[in-house]
Amino acid sequence: MTGLLLALAIIAAVCASGLRRLRRGRLLRAAAQRPGVSAERAIAIRSYDEIDEHLARRWCLCGGYLERSGEGTRVSDGRRFRVARLRCQECDRVDEVFFDTTEVAD
Repeated sequence: MTGLLLALAIIAAVCASGLRRLRRGRLLRAAAQRPGVSAERAIAIRSYDEIDEHLARRWCLCGGYLERSGEGTRVSDGRRFRVARLRCQECDRVDEVFFDTTEVAD
């Protein structure tokens, strides 16, 4: 009887671990498609205020709060980008969010 309970506990643990991996994989695939994850998926803006508005609504995959750790400008193929670097306060994951600033008046 004890052996059966132990076997069921192990099976339940393996199933729970597998489900967590599947969920994490789905989240990572979805994150790879989020607007702003690369220069190709950059978020087009018309004013720099839009950067603050967008970043205030962005959260880490783990659900943690993302804080800004820096920003920079990049130019590629005649387009200008503002890149915000974010760090999660919970899991320390670092993300970059690309904004297309080509249409922003200087």
